[in-house]
Amino acid sequence: MIEADLGEYIVQYINDVAKQFNLGPLAINVETDGKGFIQKFKPIDVSIVIDNLIANAKKRQTKATSINFQVAHPSKHTIHITIIDNGKGFDEKIEDLNRVFEKGFTTTDGSGLGLYHVRHVLGEMNGTIEASNRQDQNGTVFLIRISK
Repeated sequence: MIEADLGEYIVQYINDVAKQFNLGPLAINVETDGKGFIQKFKPIDVSIVIDNLIANAKKRQTKATSINFQVAHPSKHTIHITIIDNGKGFDEKIEDLNRVFEKGFTTTDGSGLGLYHVRHVLGEMNGTIEASNRQDQNGTVFLIRISK
């Protein structure tokens, strides 16, 4: 457990680690408003969340070519991380997108544990995650909110 700027850690992890180990055509970008959010967290947990979201975008079924992480601080006690990819989005047959976070739920050949674990880790950090399809074009949107 460390106490550090969570947004800064996310930006550094994406730029220094995730981009370096990204094999294939997926472009990974990160933007931040530059404000601080000092929080206690386990770096491995944050890394697992980011890696899971990138892995989902990379799956051949999604056909995403880019994923963008946007780090914003709507207040000094809250951080929002919006993750947007340009893949095909969630199947319209999924009526309740909260199901994608259920243990064992999958629309691919995966285990159905990735997004379940992401939600669990974020819950331990006093955070939430929501999923939606992009309204303006194809793709998926995840919104992570973490509060102090």
